[in-house]
Amino acid sequence: MVDTWLDEKTSNKIVMSSRIRLARNIEGLPFPHMLQSNEALESLADSVSETFSDYKTLDMRAFNILDKALMVEEFLISPRFLKQGVRLILSEDKHASIMIGEEDHIRIQVVDTSKTLEELYKTASDIDDALEKNVEYAFDTNYGFKTACPTNVGTGLRASVMLHLPALSKNRRIKRVMDALTRMGYTLRGIYGEGSVPLGEMYQLSNQVTLGVDEHTILENLEDIKNQIVAEEEKTRQWFYHNRALTVRDSVFRSYGLLTYAQKMSLEEAAEHLSNIKYGVDMEMLEVENFQFQKWMCVIQHAFIRKRIEDQNLEYTSLEEAENRERAILIKELLGGNE
Repeated sequence: MVDTWLDEKTSNKIVMSSRIRLARNIEGLPFPHMLQSNEALESLADSVSETFSDYKTLDMRAFNILDKALMVEEFLISPRFLKQGVRLILSEDKHASIMIGEEDHIRIQVVDTSKTLEELYKTASDIDDALEKNVEYAFDTNYGFKTACPTNVGTGLRASVMLHLPALSKNRRIKRVMDALTRMGYTLRGIYGEGSVPLGEMYQLSNQVTLGVDEHTILENLEDIKNQIVAEEEKTRQWFYHNRALTVRDSVFRSYGLLTYAQKMSLEEAAEHLSNIKYGVDMEMLEVENFQFQKWMCVIQHAFIRKRIEDQNLEYTSLEEAENRERAILIKELLGGNE
């Protein structure tokens, strides 16, 4: 199976991973969507690559759409970068990356399964400082960093945590949580952020406000809100465990049985059942050897399965059917089941 930064396990049952992104632009250079060519961005990428010579530099033109989709599913790049990105400067361990030519000239990203938001921000800030020694950022003393999207003006900081919230989802309280967060200047979205939908009861919590508040306040507030959601999820899990134990156990073991023996499985169905199994593992109803929920959620997605089909030179008349079949085979392998 593919090697990924998601190989690193987290002991937290609810917080899957955390991420910091910083949006930066170069003074005097039009935003990417206004550029007539990528020449200036390529020159910028050369400068960034020299600064981070120990990172890998990937020319996005060298990759086909499937390869780029794999990067999206591994959370290395954004869906927007898949379409218009110029170069990706990536650390050896894949935790840190610099996207050249996304919505902004530069997008710095740091991700991890166990580090705090403050720790990730420190890494991102160090990268930011190193870049600023060689380029002049577009900055306004009144408004902060200038960005292509007005919602990023100010700090240019987007902090997020990936949460597994099966109890709140099953109890239909997730909509109320989302509405409350929106009023507070935060958002709970699908796993790929804006425009995406939740998958396997996983949600991305992030800040919406970047103007008029400093970076550390953003991180502290997000940390507090994350802790509140985690506490609410834990409380709801306990309620289900004590009041709906038979129903929960039935759901968990049905999902385990289906994933162990199913002959085909859509992405949505597989994600739902994997979520149920994680719920059962977390509540100590079920033991699964070497269970890696977030990594498995990654490798069952469309691009990873299609790459698996391609690597095996499998013949098919329907790509969807072939994908569903191969996904079921992969999940059985992960769970130690039989063909």
